[in-house]
Amino acid sequence: MRIPEDVRKDIPLTSEVIYFDNTATSLTPKPVIEAMDEYYLKYRANVHRGVHRLSQMATHRYEESRKVVADFINAKFEEVVFTKNTSESLNLVALGMENIFKPGDRIVTTPYEHHSDLLPWQRLAKRKGLRLEFIEGDDEGNLDLSDAEKKIKGAKLVAVQHVSNALGVIHEVEELGKLAKEEGAIFVVDAAQSAGHMEVDVKKLHADFLAFSGHKGPMGPTGIGVLYINEEFFDVFEPPLIGGGTIKDVDLDGYRLTEPPERFEAGTPNIGGAIGLAAGIRYIKRIGLEKIERQERKLVRRTVEGLDELGIPWYGPRNPKKHAGVVSFNVPPLHPHDVAAILDERSIMVRSGHHCALPVMKKLGINGTVRASFHVYNSLEEVETFLGVMEELLRNLK
Repeated sequence: MRIPEDVRKDIPLTSEVIYFDNTATSLTPKPVIEAMDEYYLKYRANVHRGVHRLSQMATHRYEESRKVVADFINAKFEEVVFTKNTSESLNLVALGMENIFKPGDRIVTTPYEHHSDLLPWQRLAKRKGLRLEFIEGDDEGNLDLSDAEKKIKGAKLVAVQHVSNALGVIHEVEELGKLAKEEGAIFVVDAAQSAGHMEVDVKKLHADFLAFSGHKGPMGPTGIGVLYINEEFFDVFEPPLIGGGTIKDVDLDGYRLTEPPERFEAGTPNIGGAIGLAAGIRYIKRIGLEKIERQERKLVRRTVEGLDELGIPWYGPRNPKKHAGVVSFNVPPLHPHDVAAILDERSIMVRSGHHCALPVMKKLGINGTVRASFHVYNSLEEVETFLGVMEELLRNLK
């Protein structure tokens, strides 16, 4: 497959706009839409327990999708739970593991987290009388690993993002996971911005729980997410949601939960979404994660070079090996929203604001950034067009 030409052919919208908002959500290739259409048009039915052939087919494809996801992150079939998104997955971890904490226990995270990997721990800490501590880091988003080693010592749980959605920094998750395991701490990984862009292997990362969304890197639909639960925690993790599909037996005096993963998926799931996610992962694997990562690094390198040439300040790691496909910048004295609106007039789609990472913005002393984020279907020609518009914008400001 030629990169990015062949991918762009599968995504008609790439011929109409320059889409640099992939951190928020990616565009969807035709094979993903076709897989979902097939479900809705040819075997639309609910999964599990149905005897008729449509239900049997839907169940087969749904569970087949789980196997695709499990293989993608090097997990076991029963360790993969379908959710709505990363936010729901991380909230479920905080709620499901609540009973293992006692007052004074420590949770360690970083000051660069998306709100989805911060608020659940803040709430848990408040409810249970826990201490929430943060690994120190610099303005580029680089973590102080010596401080991490000190903070993780004796911690009950460590939660960290793989890639920052605000700064694009790739954190040393494998090293942090190893430190957590040495201390007997639970290790939680937010892989929302890494899954589909680079290798995510739950074993290499030492993850006990890992979360990501289908609509970002994997180029799947919205409304479908994944929560990986290490099988060692099946009997510790208390399902926050129970009801249809989660039980083995019920009487008026109580209930017995069924086996994982159904134990953790109450009610009718997003069947079409799971099928679409699997189609997206198959598509990603056909391209190759190495090719995707290489293309994104090329785009980032040219973008930051161009911004430097124009004298436009940008935020994030200067080490290209630690910089994923996200570039945040500002054009003083303009507000980030004004810059985004100007780019939109030229059919260039970027994101502006605090990116659900307010502590990061406060650390940098700014009210937000403009964020250009890439996927494999973006091209160097699009980057040059973007830089040309930015140069024009600077001329008009003089």
